[in-house]
Amino acid sequence: MQQNLYRIQIVGATGYGGLGLIEQLMRHPNIELTSLLAKTDTGMQLSKIFPHLTGFCDHIVGEVQDERIGENADLVVFATPDRVAMNYAASLIQRGIKVIDYSGDFRFSDLAVYDRYAARKPGMGGKPHQAPELLKQSVYGVPELFREKIQNASLVGNPGCFAIAIELALAPALRSGILNPQSIIVDGKTGTSGGGKKPSTVNHFSEQSENVLPYRVANHQHGTEAEGVLTHVSGSPVGITFVPHQIPTSRGIECAIFGQLNREISLEKIQELYHESYSHEPFVRVLPPGVAPGPKAVRGSNLCDISLFVDQANNRLVIISSIDNLLKGQAGTALQNINLMLGLEETTGINRVPLYP
Repeated sequence: MQQNLYRIQIVGATGYGGLGLIEQLMRHPNIELTSLLAKTDTGMQLSKIFPHLTGFCDHIVGEVQDERIGENADLVVFATPDRVAMNYAASLIQRGIKVIDYSGDFRFSDLAVYDRYAARKPGMGGKPHQAPELLKQSVYGVPELFREKIQNASLVGNPGCFAIAIELALAPALRSGILNPQSIIVDGKTGTSGGGKKPSTVNHFSEQSENVLPYRVANHQHGTEAEGVLTHVSGSPVGITFVPHQIPTSRGIECAIFGQLNREISLEKIQELYHESYSHEPFVRVLPPGVAPGPKAVRGSNLCDISLFVDQANNRLVIISSIDNLLKGQAGTALQNINLMLGLEETTGINRVPLYP
């Protein structure tokens, strides 16, 4: 029996985020990749740009043109920077085409929260949203928190990579009320691919090698994003001091998260709480006590590893969360969302087995 094929178009296909989704779609039984659009490397076979795709995806990369957006597609993925998808989403939805956006354009239902996010994003401060009327109908794309809404959505804002690592780590503790929501500190570390494919001085080998580079200290847009989502999840205002760092590795995110416990509670009870929250989630692993292997243990997979510790002397909860920033932090979660929006099994085509060493 022939299975139904859904047509997917990727805009921004030659960046790391687009590439990560393409790699997964090559093994998806229900999806046909109908077109790849980009601003760079147009007119070339994708496999000439990324030779590891030779024989798997030899599509020609088309130039981004207004009339081509949504062409021959049931769903369009914008693997693009901020302020691109907002110019096309309304017309696509009117045509019955579903939309997933990798940027922050549709991560927020509240325009004021979007404005706070944009103010923290370099070059975006003061620029108005071009489709504010769509914010109320957009759904935030973390399936572990908003699965039912995603299933019925036409427009999904894929989460930021640091944000999803923070949100999955903190949601059970905040939802249960064991953590002071205003006490949270996050020390985040990411590989260079988190900055995208475009070269920059900070991504130069001689700057990265043997170095740890803090950036946007207590002023990163993913901190604002996580605060808003976790406030919604917990029902109480959440305050996060977030300090991200770039480290000399190509991919992976690790967040060390600290928060004041509201009462004395054993590590065993917290482990039980997290196991109950995530026992049916295919892409979240709550690791045994004392085990925190870091992002290498999830490399190449869509997994989020969560490790729990209690600093009893200071009554603090310490959470370590690890993801592959290009998969669970971007393209893997996007494919979860695609599957849900199209009524498919959520895990279809998504890799759960890490690449090690």
